[in-house]
Amino acid sequence: MKALRTFFLPALIASVLLVGCDASDMGNEEVDLTLRLEGLFDGQQLTGQVFEHNGANITLESARIYLSEISLTTADGEVITFESDAITVPAKDANDNDVSHTVTDKIILAKHDLGMEDYHLGMVPEGDYTSMSFRLGIVGMDNRIDASQVPSNHSLAKQTDKNNHWNWANGYIYLRVDGQVDTDGDGTVDEDWNAHIGKDDFSRVITLDTNFTLDHETGNEVHVMVDYHDMLHMVDLADPAERVTHTSNNLPMTNKIIGMVDSAFMLHGVHMSEHDHDHNH
Repeated sequence: MKALRTFFLPALIASVLLVGCDASDMGNEEVDLTLRLEGLFDGQQLTGQVFEHNGANITLESARIYLSEISLTTADGEVITFESDAITVPAKDANDNDVSHTVTDKIILAKHDLGMEDYHLGMVPEGDYTSMSFRLGIVGMDNRIDASQVPSNHSLAKQTDKNNHWNWANGYIYLRVDGQVDTDGDGTVDEDWNAHIGKDDFSRVITLDTNFTLDHETGNEVHVMVDYHDMLHMVDLADPAERVTHTSNNLPMTNKIIGMVDSAFMLHGVHMSEHDHDHNH
């Protein structure tokens, strides 16, 4: 069964920043945490397959999402958030004035069409946890930076293979799924479809409420599954009216997808990372 998911307002009242966090403050040793974010379509592997979706055959050529504001909640109710190395880049403020902005949030660009799944988060205290939360999307000033000025090794860098950014006003495409669909029922895909979703208003914070333990015996890798079939569950890709959205140009299709994103994520469990970076303090 899938873990209970709930949306909540993004204000996290009690936060413990990992940068500079001393494990002794929590009374625990630490583990070096990895997030495994596995991409699926109706429980199947994504790449190189034709899928049946709402009565039509489809393919997926892109399956990419941005996650930000990643956090864990301890059994004591403390919220642990994650930071990355800071970058300062040109941006536009709310009035479209040129400013500089420093990004510190740990942001993941998951390229599931390329099979990318493992992401290093950082050091966290050993112990019991009750949930993992994250935002599907990027909001605020982080979404108003000049992507072309971001270092190429950063998740917010302008991508050269599949566009991940419109412009400074509209910001990042944080959900991108593309492919082809069989429109005439002969079993062969013959028409492009795509969903490119961005903008602050359509981002969602998702909480996976599941008790789990992180330690050197149980594991240091949180395994989350994301099923793109669930995101597209309400969309009829064989219908020309539901075949293309770039967010605002097809709000009915956009809202159908965003309305289902919470059902797409499941916290599968905790494992030992294949690339164990654990440290003792």
